[in-house]
Amino acid sequence: MDTQIDLAKYLLAFIQGLKEAGVSQAVISPGSRSTPLAIMLHRDPAITTYLDVDERSAAFFGLGLTKVNQQPVALVCTSGSAAANYYPAICEAEATNQPLIVLTTDRPAELQGVGAPQAMDQVNLYASHVKKMVQLALPEASATMLAYAHWQAFATTSQALIKPKGPVQINLPFREPLLPADPALITSQKLQPIKRLAPQRQVELTALKSLFEQPGLIIVGEERSKQEAQLLMRLAAKLNWPLLGDPLTNLGDHEQNIAYLHQADLIFQAKVPTPAVILRFGRLPVTKPVMQWLTKQTCPTILVEDGSQMKDQLHQANYLIDSSVANFLAGINDLNLTPVKDDWKQKWQNYQRLAEAVVQEHVAKLPWGHSAVAALLGRQLKRQNLFLANSNSIRLVDRLSVAEDQTVQTYGNRGVNGIDGLNSTVAGITTASQQATTLLIGDLAFFHDMNGLAMIKRYQLPVTVVLLNNNGGGIFAFLSQSQLPQAEFTALFGTPQDLNFKKVAELYDFKYHRPQSPAEFVKLLNQPGQHLIEIIDDQQAPVKAWQAMVKDYQGRMAEHHAD
Repeated sequence: MDTQIDLAKYLLAFIQGLKEAGVSQAVISPGSRSTPLAIMLHRDPAITTYLDVDERSAAFFGLGLTKVNQQPVALVCTSGSAAANYYPAICEAEATNQPLIVLTTDRPAELQGVGAPQAMDQVNLYASHVKKMVQLALPEASATMLAYAHWQAFATTSQALIKPKGPVQINLPFREPLLPADPALITSQKLQPIKRLAPQRQVELTALKSLFEQPGLIIVGEERSKQEAQLLMRLAAKLNWPLLGDPLTNLGDHEQNIAYLHQADLIFQAKVPTPAVILRFGRLPVTKPVMQWLTKQTCPTILVEDGSQMKDQLHQANYLIDSSVANFLAGINDLNLTPVKDDWKQKWQNYQRLAEAVVQEHVAKLPWGHSAVAALLGRQLKRQNLFLANSNSIRLVDRLSVAEDQTVQTYGNRGVNGIDGLNSTVAGITTASQQATTLLIGDLAFFHDMNGLAMIKRYQLPVTVVLLNNNGGGIFAFLSQSQLPQAEFTALFGTPQDLNFKKVAELYDFKYHRPQSPAEFVKLLNQPGQHLIEIIDDQQAPVKAWQAMVKDYQGRMAEHHAD
């Protein structure tokens, strides 16, 4: 028996199953035990492979690849702690329904639990954070085992694509020798191709028709494509309801969407009209005042999820509908509705105009800093991606941006809202979309994934990093922790790192800039190549600016209601 030939045949069958299920990209973190799988994938002309030596970065890079077109992406690592470094990205993939195909390679059974090097229990390593876990048998080349490898690859990958989508793990044990025979020397293997037909789901909404003819409010959460955003705009127009979301919903093309409440964070700081029904798509947006307002509402709530997961943190939904946005809109179009009168939407539009005026007036008077950057960015970028990091970055844009260019697609990692892997995710998005990306990120989140810059450098990706440097965890200046004594706050939450980011830029061959005015900043945007634009500000400055806006808006609204 030629074990190297058997190994090659087994993996050829396995990879055929991956490809038939839709895998065309793999991110490989080199190691010894993964040698046979890495070689076979790397040599396959139908698989595009990327190499990343840091498994944590590699997993987030793969996550970025999946975000662009929702296609399955394989991750390949060696045995031992390498697989554990995938964990944060897998948690994010589970929370945001991204189909990562996690291929962990392993020692054989006789080397488990006996002190062998680079061996640990990898079975069910990711617990409930993957949709399915499969422990494969050792490679054999019998007809039965080739069909088995082919089927397991196809079936497990297909499970990742069934809505709600999510990551899966396949654990592949290998014995030495680890070098497979050259695939070119293997005779053709006759394995029957497998095809999976996606189910078609129609939505019947007749029973809810009366609700859709009452004054309502649409609340959109989670990352949305431009196509979904357009459909949601049509839905709002059909119902004559206002809608709100956050930057990741891509609803903020101001000229096209007059129903959109762009300044929801300000609007919901004061009294707003009470709707007769609330229609929600996905989880809640980042805007905290909206969540707080929702807790006080008693009207019927309809929750629409594509692949029902019942993610209703407020436990308020009365109707749960498993549907895509497109199918839901089709169901609405079938109802022959009588839309509500214009004055309902006009009330909300008046609040939006007032909130927008407050933001613009205050931003115009602000000194150059993080708030001014957040207000500018969405309008200045053209024909590219915008990635908003967690903590202050996304919140500042949510509050202060009054418009965004319709050619910009906005992304983020808002599943479990971590600050890990953001640079790497941007690298994956830029690669898959073949478009430039601007990343707005704070200094701690940027520091947390500096290894991700290596992928940007290696593949010469057109990425501009706009670095909001307040020397620490500026988000906590907005939160109750800011009430602590200064020394304690600084040690536990302010956490200054005192990093020289110009040197970081030099290390990864980024062009470094530190603009001193909005005009200088704007000139640096939409440029080819790799750029690091550092904006230094005090942790308290955005807090004071926002508090002034809230106070001003609440004062004007009090006068409005008094009239």
